[in-house]
Amino acid sequence: MNIVILGGMGFLGRNLVAFLTRQANQRITVFDRLPLDHDAVKTLPTSVNYVQGEFVTGFDFTRIVHNADLIIHLVSTSVPGTEQGVIDEINANVIPSTELFQACVQEGVGRILFMSSGGTVYGASNKHKNSETDLPDPINTYGLQKIMIEQALHLAVRNSATDYQIVRLSNPYGPGQNPHGALGLVTKLVYQALNHDTIHIFGDGSVVRDFIYIDDAIQAIGDIVEHGDMNATYNVGRGIGTSVADVVNTIDAVLPERLNIVHTPGRAVDVPYSVLNIDKYHRISSIKEFVSLEEGIKRTYDFFKEHRQ
Repeated sequence: MNIVILGGMGFLGRNLVAFLTRQANQRITVFDRLPLDHDAVKTLPTSVNYVQGEFVTGFDFTRIVHNADLIIHLVSTSVPGTEQGVIDEINANVIPSTELFQACVQEGVGRILFMSSGGTVYGASNKHKNSETDLPDPINTYGLQKIMIEQALHLAVRNSATDYQIVRLSNPYGPGQNPHGALGLVTKLVYQALNHDTIHIFGDGSVVRDFIYIDDAIQAIGDIVEHGDMNATYNVGRGIGTSVADVVNTIDAVLPERLNIVHTPGRAVDVPYSVLNIDKYHRISSIKEFVSLEEGIKRTYDFFKEHRQ
C-alpha cells in the first residue's frame, strides 16, 4: 500500500509509522510541520518519505495524496484544555480537513482513516460506556471540531469511490509521549513522580477516563486498517474506566517514589466520565489481553529512567 500519514511526527504518528514500516510492501509518506533538519525527522526510517508543510486552508493537498491508497489523518492544531473558540477551531481544523478530503476524492484515493476523539465527542455520558451509535454531544470545542470533521468526511466521500474509516480513540499514553505537553495524564504523572515534581490534579480526582497503552492503541488501529469494515466508525480504548484519583493511587503503589500532590480547581472543559464500549472493535481485534494500567505505568517509568527528558 501507498500510505500517507498527516501528523506523522506526533506521539501517535511516530508509533504508527514504526508499526507500518515493519509490515511488508508498505510505502510511507509522512506530512508534518517540522523542518527537515529537525532531530525528530532525522529519526525516521530511510524508507519513509517526509513532506514538510503547514496544515492550513489553501495548502495544495493534491500533491501529497496523489497515487495514495490510504490517507491517515492525525492532525489537530489543539487538544482538550487548550482549544480555541468555535470559529478558530473551524478555521484551523475543519476547513483544512474538508479541503484534504476533497483532494482525496479528486485524486481517487482508496481510503481515508480519520483519527477522531472517543474522549470528547460523546460529551457527559451519565456513567455509561459510549457506543459508536450514541449521539455525539460534545461539551468543548475540541470535540465539536472532531464531530464536524467526521461529518465533512461522510459528505466528501459520498457518491465517490473513496471509502472512509473513523477511529474514536480514548486516552493513549506511554513511552515517547511528551511529558511536558497538554495531553497524556498517565505519562505526565509518571514523569512527575520520577522527577519528584509537584503533581497538580484538576478537581477532586473523580474524573474518569479510558486509558490505553500506546502499543495497544497502535495495534488496534492496525487491526482496523487490515480487517475493519469500510465506511464505519470504531471506538478504541480498553473499555475500562479509571478515575484520576485511582491513577494516582496506582502510581503510588507501583513506583518507589513518594508523591507530592496538590489539587487545583476543576475545568469546565473536562468531561466528567468517558469510557468506551469497544465490542465492535473486539470482533476484529488481534489483541488477546490489553496492557494493564499497572504494567503500562511500569513500562513508562522504565522508559523515562533510561531516557531522561
